[in-house]
Amino acid sequence: MRPNLQFPQAFRQVRMRRGLLQKTVALELGLDTGVLCGIEKGVRGPLDSEVLTRAAQLFQFTDDEMAQLRWSAHHDRLIGLLVQRGATKEEVELISASLHAWHYLGSDQRTGLLANVRRIGESAQLVSALAKPQDVMEVAMT
Repeated sequence: MRPNLQFPQAFRQVRMRRGLLQKTVALELGLDTGVLCGIEKGVRGPLDSEVLTRAAQLFQFTDDEMAQLRWSAHHDRLIGLLVQRGATKEEVELISASLHAWHYLGSDQRTGLLANVRRIGESAQLVSALAKPQDVMEVAMT
């Protein structure tokens, strides 16, 4: 399983709370058991919205379970895109942690988080700009 994925564990927990076997769920959803196994292991992407909605109806997911599964599927799709585009491990971890924070914060808190991240970016640019002349001086002196 790739690090930072949320859907595999979330779906497996919901399935196991109901005492359902992978094979039973796969058959009910019209999926190959290997596909569902791959999803739960994190080697395949999360269920698409249509299949997830069908699963919720068949197995009577609670609203909270469905919200968590939708969020984790969204998170994993975004992380998957980053990995496909060549993001570094550190970049993926940063984005994943940011998504987690974003998910659990209220609207005012999100505004504050975004403002703080922007300030950190501005500070990093200033520090970087201040460090450059010093590097040039050190090279010139050697």
